[in-house]
Amino acid sequence: MNNILVFTNDLEFGTTLSEKLLHANKKIIFIDNLDDLIDNKELFIIDLDDDEIKPKRIVKILEKHSAIRIIGVMNEIKKSLWEDYREAGCEIIYLRSSLIKNIDSILSKNN
Repeated sequence: MNNILVFTNDLEFGTTLSEKLLHANKKIIFIDNLDDLIDNKELFIIDLDDDEIKPKRIVKILEKHSAIRIIGVMNEIKKSLWEDYREAGCEIIYLRSSLIKNIDSILSKNN
């Protein structure tokens, strides 16, 4: 899995994630607009704490890009939102800190 899209407005998280992914020889593309998703990408890491992201938005992304796998990240897991995002199509949702610490094993599990 070398084609990874990332959507976040959190500069610190984006920088840390980018460093980890580049160290693992992964190609990472940050997107600013959810309407600008690139076809033929395998994985989309999306910041679920962003105001622009709602469960309905996840459904729309998957309608247009059915082959993409979505991993969500949150600062803290909110049970009701977690369930809504899982039903919308997020394969899994991680705490930011867990995703950063375990990105190598997460990516290897998702191959």
